[in-house]
Amino acid sequence: METRFISSPGTIAAWTTLVALLALASTTRGAIRGPDEARTLSPYFRVIGGAGAERLGLKATTAEVAIAGTIARVKVAQEYANEGSCPIEAVYVFHGSTRAAVHAMRMTIGGRVRVAKVMERSAATATYRKAKSEGKGAALLEQQRPNVFEMRVANI
Repeated sequence: METRFISSPGTIAAWTTLVALLALASTTRGAIRGPDEARTLSPYFRVIGGAGAERLGLKATTAEVAIAGTIARVKVAQEYANEGSCPIEAVYVFHGSTRAAVHAMRMTIGGRVRVAKVMERSAATATYRKAKSEGKGAALLEQQRPNVFEMRVANI
């Protein structure tokens, strides 16, 4: 999933890329599923409070899908714009199949591409907080449940 953030004049413009690999394995006959496993919710943003923080509006969405047998590679690009007058922090929550895997994340700020590294959770959180406090664009992707991912993005 690619999420593009456009900031108001004078602030940082950020792009993040997440590419999800979806395994479309056949369902086992007679398998019992809970009510939450049978549905997928729409992704949403939560803006972390602060003076001047405004809603992050969705401007565009595109998708690319490549299917090979029982495997689908899906790339979704969404563009959001910070309509406020100051940089903000937002949390992007998206749901996927329990059979999906996020295998890459990339963020571009001011023309500079940064590729994410897999880190131990506490080290990743510390790195994110440090970059955020220094006013740098930063992102932190965490899996909250088998089918729920949360990405924090700072200084949009």
